[in-house]
Amino acid sequence: MSENIVAEGLPTFETVCIEVPKVYDFCFEADRRENICTPLGTCMPSEGATVNCIITSATCTEVSRTTPDATGRANVTFAIVVTYTLEVLCPNGEVDCRFEDLMFTFTKTIVLCAPEGTFTNCEIVSSACVCLILGEQICCNFDLCIIVQSLAIVKLLVPSFGFCTPAMCEQVSPEPPFVCPPTLFPPQCTPVTGSR
Repeated sequence: MSENIVAEGLPTFETVCIEVPKVYDFCFEADRRENICTPLGTCMPSEGATVNCIITSATCTEVSRTTPDATGRANVTFAIVVTYTLEVLCPNGEVDCRFEDLMFTFTKTIVLCAPEGTFTNCEIVSSACVCLILGEQICCNFDLCIIVQSLAIVKLLVPSFGFCTPAMCEQVSPEPPFVCPPTLFPPQCTPVTGSR
């Protein structure tokens, strides 16, 4: 199912049938969860103690969706699970107390173009947390950047100018502060004269 085509002013290309995941919808949402609190229990922080919050995992899974309407849109609900660790630090920076494997969950419903036959992909692409000691507990605010896609595997007829060839990799850039959405794709390379 391929055919060579010559168009005036363009290089020769062929049409090829490829099987790919087609993106039906692609969106992001910044979500803040406030006052997620943990009792200090037997931990007795010293005066001037601070809290270090470490998010160890953040997952997002589709749990339900409504029947798509006439335009193909549906309410899709995701379950989000965040696991984290808290460290109570003395003024000199030493760890006084540590709380591991803490967790909170919530659901989020998003309207997506998700006709019958599509599936979803949900990712927490960046996250941050800030905590304070308030009385007998540690209370935290969490910021999550959620990216959601609805997709289906389809066959497309596309023009092809040949196979892709790799270029030399660029050096890793330092990560910026928390941004939602973050930079999702690297910048396109400037082509070298005389090559594709």
